Amino acid sequence: MIEKRTHPRHIVAGMGIHAKTLFNVEVEILDISTSGASIRSTKRLEIGSEYLFKVEHKDSIISVKGVIVWATLTGSSRISERETIPIYTAGVAFSDMLTDKGEQLREFIAVKIKELRERRLSGVRIKSDDPGKLVLSHLETCVVKDLSFGGVRIETREELSGEAAFQLEILLPENEAPLHSAARVAFCRQIPEETPQRYTVGVEFNDMSDEDRARLKQFIETLPGKTSES
Repeated sequence: MIEKRTHPRHIVAGMGIHAKTLFNVEVEILDISTSGASIRSTKRLEIGSEYLFKVEHKDSIISVKGVIVWATLTGSSRISERETIPIYTAGVAFSDMLTDKGEQLREFIAVKIKELRERRLSGVRIKSDDPGKLVLSHLETCVVKDLSFGGVRIETREELSGEAAFQLEILLPENEAPLHSAARVAFCRQIPEETPQRYTVGVEFNDMSDEDRARLKQFIETLPGKTSES
């Protein structure tokens, strides 16, 4: 993807500026129990990453925290004559089942998926031939490398697809109130020789309030004149 820049980017690495990103990813439920689930996704999910899992039940949303405990590439799907996308399968361990949310999820399992049951050490696990839909929300705090009136460049553990839309919060130094904006990915590049893998991501602001834009402009005007060409 060609990066389109209309505002100069100011280098702010080392100034303690961070961004919080919130992404939603839709996945398929392959099987689910009170302790966890197996899911399928076109997005690679990082082992050890915590997600908020959201399922619809009785006109409401059940939200339960969970951690990716295993993940593997299991196939691909053709989306055009020339393009295929990878398919990943992952295992999730739920982490807050001893709450009202856990009780709601247990009810969801009992009501929605009843076809095949098999006993395991962790309890009853239910499989479905018709996978359900599940939304994963992942919140990550990232270091901001440079900043402009139109967007930021951040470093993240997540490989983000071009044009992906998400919510962004910019945490300025000196405990100022954060800036909020809808955002989209302008570019995503793997950082060479980083272990585990990390990515540098260009983010474009899409919908920021006039008040926050005024605060952003005021903050940028206080920055040194050094700009980024990368």
